[in-house]
Amino acid sequence: MKKIANYDTVNYDYSTYWKGREYEHQAELLVLNKMLKGESGEWFLDIGGSFGRLLPTYYKKYSHPVIVDYSLKTLQKEYLRIKKKYPEVEMLAANAYSLPFKENSFDACMMVRVLHHINSPKSLIKEVHRILHNGSLYFQEFANKAHIKAVIRSLAHLDFSVFDRSPYQQPKKGYNEGARKDVKIPFINYHTKYITKIISSSNFSISKKYGCSFLRLDILKRIFSTNILLSIENFLQNTVSFLNLSPSIFLKSFATKKSKVNQAASLEELLVCPKCKGSLIISNNSAECKDCNLEFSKKKNIWDFRI
Repeated sequence: MKKIANYDTVNYDYSTYWKGREYEHQAELLVLNKMLKGESGEWFLDIGGSFGRLLPTYYKKYSHPVIVDYSLKTLQKEYLRIKKKYPEVEMLAANAYSLPFKENSFDACMMVRVLHHINSPKSLIKEVHRILHNGSLYFQEFANKAHIKAVIRSLAHLDFSVFDRSPYQQPKKGYNEGARKDVKIPFINYHTKYITKIISSSNFSISKKYGCSFLRLDILKRIFSTNILLSIENFLQNTVSFLNLSPSIFLKSFATKKSKVNQAASLEELLVCPKCKGSLIISNNSAECKDCNLEFSKKKNIWDFRI
């Protein structure tokens, strides 16, 4: 069963999570800037883009950036701020398992800090592949099950399950990115070989891999400045990423398929029904599927295609 992490049910402001996490934020920008160096195109999709944290890495490289997030409230709240700074960005609410876009539409897609809320990654990656065309880029980040702290902790308890490739559901303790004790939200760490196998079997060719946030320890952040940590981080990303010891892993891959690009000048030209992929009749702030008759609407500037 596909579970959905719906932050709107807990009124969670994801931007608050990043207070005091400047090192982690900059470490992720460091990786993405490396992966996106020299890349460019028309349509770029940021799945789970939320309040636009990662926009600086791709905004000037792609003509039509799009942020998709399941949290309608977040997109509505951040709309004016984002559009003022990044006027070309489109934002809409949708379920990542059922994206409201035509196949072969996007030149690149990014998903960062989302997969740990996904309990059916194979289904999601298959859907991502559908909307990409041959040669499109796919950037996938995931929480690493077998990071160095987890390995040390497990070996100390003579627990070798950390080396097993099966996903690891983190215990629900307190407040983890919106996952409260009383709200059932997936929070899953994955083994690197588990994810790379799914991506490869979904007709993607992996070209780069980087570890990230190697120094994610409170004591290190108290002792050293962010700039010093990032200098060391950069060195570690470039030299020991192959060891898969970091808490976060980034993969860069290319979609392989026989397809023609679905060229479009506007977002509306790319939209389809997220359920049956049928054509939409779009009028002002409403859209109706010609095939299954589902209706969707734009609410406070944001299209709501969640199903």
